[in-house]
Amino acid sequence: MTDFLIALGISLIFCASFAGIELIKRNFGVSPEIMRRFAHMVSGCVVILEYIYLPPIWVVLLIIGGGILFYISSRLNLLTSVNDVERQTYGQYVLSLGYLCTYIVSVSNPRVFIPAILIITFADSLAGLVGTLLKSKIRTWAGSITFFLVALGILIGYGDGLTYPWQGMYFFAPAIALGLTVLERKTPLGFDNLTVPVAAALFLLNF
Repeated sequence: MTDFLIALGISLIFCASFAGIELIKRNFGVSPEIMRRFAHMVSGCVVILEYIYLPPIWVVLLIIGGGILFYISSRLNLLTSVNDVERQTYGQYVLSLGYLCTYIVSVSNPRVFIPAILIITFADSLAGLVGTLLKSKIRTWAGSITFFLVALGILIGYGDGLTYPWQGMYFFAPAIALGLTVLERKTPLGFDNLTVPVAAALFLLNF
């Protein structure tokens, strides 16, 4: 019963957050590219909450359920805040698959799963925000630099001496962050929502 109530509470947070993002976009005319990034961050934070507070079966069910709900809402055009973008992308549909595959690859190891999800949640979203706000020829490079710095900060910040050895992470974190940055930039059509967290988990499994 307790797990059910926690799952229900997290699900309500998820739905309320997306409803709020949609209302802001429709009422204030904020760019879908910007609101899409905030939706991405909300989604990642919700998945981490599920991971921390719920047993594995609930985590898997909520990720799958969230993905199905999101797909239906998108197809019915209820989520213009994430769908009304000019570029072709399938990122909004791939994201839940990325969460699920990362969870499977991480073999339920928090020192692998959590930083991998934090990277796709914040490094990717902030890189996209920077690129959108600049609207110039350097937007791609600025976005990649942002991704690298945020990913590097997450990797080093998560290496608290208990999760990863400091010396090892100082040496490997820049290389991992650079590899993920290149992967994010080269993966087309939003499929980086799958490739980046899975690759991050595979890298971190070696520590």
